[in-house]
Amino acid sequence: MNYEQRLIAAAKFVYAGDSDADDSPVNSVDLEVKATLKPHQIEGVSWLVRRYRLGVNVILGDEVSLPTLRPAFN
Repeated sequence: MNYEQRLIAAAKFVYAGDSDADDSPVNSVDLEVKATLKPHQIEGVSWLVRRYRLGVNVILGDEVSLPTLRPAFN
């Protein structure tokens, strides 16, 4: 299996896992988060948790934090 085929297989695996996933939002109390999360933050954390359960490594960033992270990848 070449690189492109592996990449396509991995994408199908993640998409299938997303469609099978429980879409209920993460409860911040279960994560022992002390702060009150905004709806977009709950959505982001839920996305991260779904990826973690699938065994997929991801980074969640936004336009504010990405410029500060970029030097770490160079």
